[in-house]
Amino acid sequence: MNHVFVDYENVHDVDPALIGAKSVNLTLLLGARQTKLDAALVEKLMEHAATVQLVRLTSSGRNALDFALAYYVGRAVMSDPTGHFHIVSGDTGFDPLIEHLRSRHIHARRHANFAPLTTPPPAPAQAPVRAPVRAPAPTPVRAPVLAPPTPRFSPHDPVFSRIVDHLRKQASNRPKRKKTLIRNLLAFCGSTVAEPEVLDMVESLRRAGSLSIDDKDAVTYHD
Repeated sequence: MNHVFVDYENVHDVDPALIGAKSVNLTLLLGARQTKLDAALVEKLMEHAATVQLVRLTSSGRNALDFALAYYVGRAVMSDPTGHFHIVSGDTGFDPLIEHLRSRHIHARRHANFAPLTTPPPAPAQAPVRAPVRAPAPTPVRAPVLAPPTPRFSPHDPVFSRIVDHLRKQASNRPKRKKTLIRNLLAFCGSTVAEPEVLDMVESLRRAGSLSIDDKDAVTYHD
């Protein structure tokens, strides 16, 4: 909350923009000889009576208003120690009071007029808004297309001919699945060949048109 105390003996032009402003309590102090106020100012003060206090001294004397103003500042500090306190006066005699309050870590300042209170501070400079930098879209990685292995056995290979004859001899009981066919040929060839070579044999048979294998590994013979 901002608490503003106006030394009306010293500053006669009260900025109406401050009266009733948000988060502002205004205390206007008049000397005993000040008997007249501008009608427009009075109307404004009455319109915002909840946040305005009008104090008029009944007796005059040296620095009488200064002492009264210090009293009301002290009361406000007691009720709102974290508030901000402003004395509007051209009288530098209030500066020792301001220094004392600030030494007690109280936010207090004196202003010679209302300009520092009613002029909005300059807007902070804004950094230029930069367009977001978009990362380049990742290049899709394509799996290499591998050509099917070329079978090592050809229809003219003696081993190929032996396998064809072997399968023809068991025409009524040929292996019906690829896995069974591989086991059959491993047993037929004995220890002379390994499983990779048998796979080559099966692929050679398929390419030669002697058999076909569907996607469920079912084997169909064509001779």
